[in-house]
Amino acid sequence: MSSVPSHRGTISTLIYKYELQTALYMLEPWEKCLFNFIFLGIITLSALTIFQYTPMLVNKLTAY
Repeated sequence: MSSVPSHRGTISTLIYKYELQTALYMLEPWEKCLFNFIFLGIITLSALTIFQYTPMLVNKLTAY
């Protein structure tokens, strides 16, 4: 049970570092939410593209 508070502290620290490095600490909550939503969308679409097209590309390159 004592590890739960330390995990909360670790997560809070990571969120704080993320906000500092992306300059989100100076935004209002709705702006943070919008930024994170757009950022998550870009990351998701990039990951889907990589997982969808990489096997096709590898097959094309190794077919010769």
